[in-house]
Amino acid sequence: MTKRKFSCFNFKKDTESNTAEIDIYGDLVADGYQWYESDITSFDFKKDLDALGDVSKIYVNINSNGGFVYEGQAIYNQLVRHPAQIHVRIDGMAASIASVIAMAGDIIEMPANAQMMIHEPAGGAFGNKSVLESAIRALDASKQSIIAAYKTHTKLEVSEIEAMMAEEKWMTGQEAYELGFATLVTNPLQQVALAKSPVTNTFRNVPESLVREEQTKSEPAKQSMDIDALTMAVAAKLQDSNVLRSLEPSNKATNKTTNKTTKASPLFDAFKALSE
Repeated sequence: MTKRKFSCFNFKKDTESNTAEIDIYGDLVADGYQWYESDITSFDFKKDLDALGDVSKIYVNINSNGGFVYEGQAIYNQLVRHPAQIHVRIDGMAASIASVIAMAGDIIEMPANAQMMIHEPAGGAFGNKSVLESAIRALDASKQSIIAAYKTHTKLEVSEIEAMMAEEKWMTGQEAYELGFATLVTNPLQQVALAKSPVTNTFRNVPESLVREEQTKSEPAKQSMDIDALTMAVAAKLQDSNVLRSLEPSNKATNKTTNKTTKASPLFDAFKALSE
């Protein structure tokens, strides 16, 4: 197994089996909007996908909140167009437009406790009536293209899919399998909490099991203990070296000229205190 570091993702190619593996673990954003290291753009994705070369099978592992609709649609189309067999594995969550990327899979595998969420696309616009009406038409077009992707797998009627999107439908692996959004359900994995991001702020019906708990107060204490240990190690090292001796003041307690007490080195006192 050879591994190469790509721009935004974890791409691995197994030259012996002629397969590859891609991790989509992050939000889907437009180029220039990458605020976090895990943010994914369709431009970078295509460069890295092309760099894999000729492979017969690609495993796509997904744990994503979704993000920009057009970025997700572009990645979906790149995978559909690729000649390799696409095996999607939803490790934690495929929400919003990430659920559309999942539909690119010839095989869509979900653990029983993984989550898939589908909802209506959202956006913002500012302007006069014509501008706002144009934005509504764009949202309607996006919605229909999303439904078309879902229909490549599920046998549900369009009206049923529309109703699910309107309510922001969350599905476990088993539910997604029964509704036709997954082709294979496997044993549960450890539940992955929902990572907070600008994308998740638009979600309305997040299952309680996916809400990330606040950090415990023990974490700062652990960091403090590590700093103390490091400080003591440095002090011990200095005590065994010539550093402290070079910092130690003269043995003369007084200055004959001024008859004033000579002050000790503050740096020496600090290290001396730390080492005691």
